[in-house]
Amino acid sequence: MIFYAAYYSTKDSGRVKNYAGEDKIDYICHVLNNIGEDVLILSNAKTTKREYAKREIIHLFSHTQLLYFASLPMINKPIHALDVLWGYLQLIVFVIFKVKKDDTVLVYHSLGYRGLWGFLKRIKKLNYILEVEELYQTFKATVSGYKKHENEVFKYPDAFLFSNIFLEEKINNNKKPFAIINGIYQSNDFVKKQRNKTIRVVYAGSLEKQKGVDFIIKTASYLPKEYELHIIGFGSNNDIDRVKSLIQNCTTENNANITYDGVFKGQEYLSFLQSCDIGICIQDEKDDFNKYEYPSKIFSYLSNGLQVVANNLIQLQRSAVYPYLHISNSTKPKDIAKAIMSCKNNYIDSTTILEKLDNDFKTHLKQIIKGGK
Repeated sequence: MIFYAAYYSTKDSGRVKNYAGEDKIDYICHVLNNIGEDVLILSNAKTTKREYAKREIIHLFSHTQLLYFASLPMINKPIHALDVLWGYLQLIVFVIFKVKKDDTVLVYHSLGYRGLWGFLKRIKKLNYILEVEELYQTFKATVSGYKKHENEVFKYPDAFLFSNIFLEEKINNNKKPFAIINGIYQSNDFVKKQRNKTIRVVYAGSLEKQKGVDFIIKTASYLPKEYELHIIGFGSNNDIDRVKSLIQNCTTENNANITYDGVFKGQEYLSFLQSCDIGICIQDEKDDFNKYEYPSKIFSYLSNGLQVVANNLIQLQRSAVYPYLHISNSTKPKDIAKAIMSCKNNYIDSTTILEKLDNDFKTHLKQIIKGGK
């Protein structure tokens, strides 16, 4: 049995969403099911409502279930702080009494847990795998002692999942077993697109400035009218307002049309991606946080039959899909536009690429799970 501790919620659940991580969590659960493991996701996602949310278990898919721990009403900050402690207590009690020595606990690295799993590892024998998607100390450097606390977390796992090789080199000092999972190595059903007069380009993901959406919006001024740029994704109200304002300033009669289309999830998200031709991923190369995470949206694009434009991030250079990307020489809008236009009449068999990566990941994941039992 695999217990997967992650902040996770389903559509219309009334719980806080983890937009950046949930699709990848779904994929990892599918892989675990495929190698013969039952999965129970342990979610401390808090309610967004002003009423008590009870503990409940729901069936997600195949051999995967989701346990929501109870959550206090979203009323004010003191109640929220109490709710966080209440969630920790429920998780501790569950692990102590329900997790057996032959089970594995897979934990999505989060600021919320910090030393909690080190504590549980010390008091109860369990096979503990830590999934590290990013390094938080890169943007918490101004917080006294934060780096020391986060590094302490990395001492206790028996094995790791890393989103890129740089995290492994930075964190895995004791060379414990690990697997690399850059993104979702799963091809969705899609029909090879026929070129129309209009070429649809999409940016999907976080609207935070450091994630590169601003670079992409400004690219519209350098693309001809046959292109459409679509921004879909999530962010704070300030992020959304900033994006809409930039789009308004970039819209002209002689260049590509650009729109912000909102947030999509599930089948709506897949359908939107498959209506496009090119997916784009441009990030700030100077941002340390970006260096230690892998832009998994690249695999969302590939899995839905899109060609992918990215800039020359160092973690991309050391990944298996790098030869299949269209690379922009910089984050300058003119260079990005040039890379986008280089995609014309170019087709990549993404299904074969993803199948190989998926099979390799299954093998490595099975090895680190069985090795701990």
